[in-house]
Amino acid sequence: MNGQFRTNFLHSSLGCPVCTSPRTKARFFLKDGGVIHRCRHCTVEFLFPQPDENQLKQLYSESYYAAWGLSGQLENESTRAMKTATFRLRLALIRRFLPDHSGLGVGGPNPTPAPAKPRILDVGCATGYFLQLAATEGFQPFGVEYSSYAAARARLALGADAIFQGTLEEAVFPNGSFAAIAMSDLLEHVKLPVTTLQHAESLMAPGAVLLIMTPDTGSLSHTIMGHRWTHYKPEHLFYFNRRSLAEVAKRANLRIIYLERSKKALNLAYLHTQFAVYRHWLLTPLVNFLHRLAPQKLRTRNFYLSIGEMVAILKKNA
Repeated sequence: MNGQFRTNFLHSSLGCPVCTSPRTKARFFLKDGGVIHRCRHCTVEFLFPQPDENQLKQLYSESYYAAWGLSGQLENESTRAMKTATFRLRLALIRRFLPDHSGLGVGGPNPTPAPAKPRILDVGCATGYFLQLAATEGFQPFGVEYSSYAAARARLALGADAIFQGTLEEAVFPNGSFAAIAMSDLLEHVKLPVTTLQHAESLMAPGAVLLIMTPDTGSLSHTIMGHRWTHYKPEHLFYFNRRSLAEVAKRANLRIIYLERSKKALNLAYLHTQFAVYRHWLLTPLVNFLHRLAPQKLRTRNFYLSIGEMVAILKKNA
């Protein structure tokens, strides 16, 4: 029953939706509803009950992107520059582990044509910032995005044929057609992470890489903040650490070949809008205070910070 919830009435607990172990424990209630459970075997944490389809569609409507400072078709250049800086780090990591795809032909008296651009898929591509960057660096970009609002914006930037609106499981791509797949801030949002990774594995060409960035329950910020950790949100259905990420990868015929603590580009203007939407008893007033003190130029200046996330590169098992 990989990827499915089941109830073990004998132990009054939930079966783990990743490893199927019956040894799970309820940890605490989220203030917005649902209970966070933890598997005692693979250590994944998960939300139960999950939001239904109508709740998810409402959650990922245009209002979801207010935390980015976006509204309608208006662009927020500070947010774009900040997120592009983060995605530049992610793309460099993909290139580091990707077989050479220079995109250049061989010169000389009988030059060979340049090879086809490597195809890259961003699952959870939001408004398409990562894919726009990838296109400038020689990739052929494709995206999958659940939010109809974000998908529409991404299509305007990248073309209607490049973006599928829905889930990865619903998308139709040829098997083995991608040199790289990116899942930045995605795996914690999906209903069935094993199933999602199984679909991703089927789309990976020989030598392809899969990048995953996701909150890390083994991080220092999680240890310090406990149930007040800023990544505990109603739209986050799963929470991984190194052990549970390796487990979900194994069940999709994937292996982790590299893992590190993740850094993100951030700025005060972005944090100010984030903590206005996702209010935190300590960080909201602190960020508001710093935002008031800082001159406008400093509010939009990027800095790099690890905020309790990890980034991993995965490949198919032989």
